[in-house]
Amino acid sequence: MRILFSLLLAALAFWPGRATAQFIPAEGTYELTTGEKGTATLRLVLAEGSAQTRVVGTKNDRERTFRSSQIKSFSVGSQRFVRIDNFRFHSGTAAGSSEPALLETVETGAVELFNYHYQVEMGTNFKAHVTLPVLRKAGTSVLFAYAPGRTPGFDPKLAPNGFVAALFPADPALQRQLATGSLKKPELAAAVRAHNQGIRLKN
Repeated sequence: MRILFSLLLAALAFWPGRATAQFIPAEGTYELTTGEKGTATLRLVLAEGSAQTRVVGTKNDRERTFRSSQIKSFSVGSQRFVRIDNFRFHSGTAAGSSEPALLETVETGAVELFNYHYQVEMGTNFKAHVTLPVLRKAGTSVLFAYAPGRTPGFDPKLAPNGFVAALFPADPALQRQLATGSLKKPELAAAVRAHNQGIRLKN
């Protein structure tokens, strides 16, 4: 029982409150790569075993399942997700996947911030949900992950913090925090939002 409780605490440490809503079925909208648009009760189902990440929609008691390659974008409540092709940070139970990723849009502007959601094995029949922030310069397709410290199921060699820092050349103070990993992941969204609004950190 003590081991199970410890595993539960570890899982909750990587499961921010913001990241839970899309796993609970809720009213949303979707757009497919074919151009089809619709509304349904949607939920995001993360990759596990041989099953890839997918979106399950229910309408009029009829269920449809969309692979990430079929989805262009979808929204659940106030959260919006977009498909990203050639995603190189698939991790945890999705490691090695060649499917597109479905990323949650967190901040837009000169620098765009997304959350990549995946799960990791934390013990027998127990998985934890992990959120990995990824960023890019608007108008470009190259994404950089921000993973200071330990991020379960993710290879830190894929995310040198200096790459993320280079996205903020006009803010040396923020660059230093990112390069050293001293900016905590929960603080990243506010930092990106402020930067996009022209606010710079004081040295």
